Amino acid sequence: MKDGYKHLGEYIRQVDIRNTDGKEENLLGVSVQKQFIPSIANTVGTDFTKYKVVKKGQFTYIPDTSRRGDKIGIALLKDYEEGLVSNVYTVFEVVDAEKLLPEYLMLWFSRPEFDRYARFKSHGSVREVFDWNEMCMVELPVPAIEEQRKIVKAYKAITDRIALKKQINDNLEATAQAIFQEQFASYYGLSELPEGWKLTNLENLCTVKGGKRLPADCELLNTPTNHPYIRVRDVGSSRYVCLTDQFQYIDEETHSAISRYIVNTGDIVISIVGTIGLIGKIHSSLDNANLTENCVKLAGIHTVTSDYLYYTLCYKKQIKEIELLTVGAVQSKLPMYNIQSMKILVPPETVIREFQNRIDTFNGQVEANTIEIQSLNELQQVLLAKLSG
Repeated sequence: MKDGYKHLGEYIRQVDIRNTDGKEENLLGVSVQKQFIPSIANTVGTDFTKYKVVKKGQFTYIPDTSRRGDKIGIALLKDYEEGLVSNVYTVFEVVDAEKLLPEYLMLWFSRPEFDRYARFKSHGSVREVFDWNEMCMVELPVPAIEEQRKIVKAYKAITDRIALKKQINDNLEATAQAIFQEQFASYYGLSELPEGWKLTNLENLCTVKGGKRLPADCELLNTPTNHPYIRVRDVGSSRYVCLTDQFQYIDEETHSAISRYIVNTGDIVISIVGTIGLIGKIHSSLDNANLTENCVKLAGIHTVTSDYLYYTLCYKKQIKEIELLTVGAVQSKLPMYNIQSMKILVPPETVIREFQNRIDTFNGQVEANTIEIQSLNELQQVLLAKLSG
């Protein structure tokens, strides 16, 4: 064991408090992004008294690591006083927060090296499990409590700055969408358009092309390469689809096999399977990235600007038009032909230019905030890497 490292088992203990009252509120799950999320499990006929209670300041993790790629689902409860998790989860807590800060421990769990370690130590023939004994054998540095507090404070300052910049961008985006609707929404309800205005199929304004499924013998990588792979979960949280630390990658050989299915800066992507109708514009950080088969890209946009088309699609999503274009009873899908035939309002060039000029007043600030967010994300990763000394 490295100098200054300790076994985690010296500082933690399991907690097994059951929901004996049978409450059904605040059911939670844990994502591979290491956050608590509302549970999406089918609870029909569920005996809720078997659920475990997790309290603020306690941890929950999923011992089964077989179906979650290279990420381990583990989280620290911070936003609720208590919640309920399935009995398949393991709940634990730090014994003495004056020796090991829960927030410091969560930073250690957030490192990609921990994910790799936990996957390596998982065992089982049918399904692989990172059990409690293996968790207790995790080795980590435990500096003095004041040093832990400094590290946590520095990380939180970065996290808060990222949240602020994201909120500013969200506000700017809301304003831009309001401008679009104020200027163009009413035209969709007219039986006859003014001179110089027209409705046309989306395929007349761009090329609509699908992404590509990974070859059967290939898998996604957590270690960065030159080839990020855009999945549905990477789209829709903001206008730009940007490279973040949550991305996964493919190797050079896999990229060569599907290299015709890349996106370029300014392309628009739409999710067509799973969470349908997520929309985003490709940021320069993802120029030449590969695209999942569960999305389509709109490339070679002409006659209108990409911003105009993006806000048009956002408006159509808001009024449920995209939802109405889906097909399939068991698994819904947005077919390519329905996207291509979607009716798009095309104003005169002068009107489009006027709209773009108004939007450009926001674009510079959104781009600056986006770049800063990326830099802050990188700084967070540097801080996490330094935890190991």
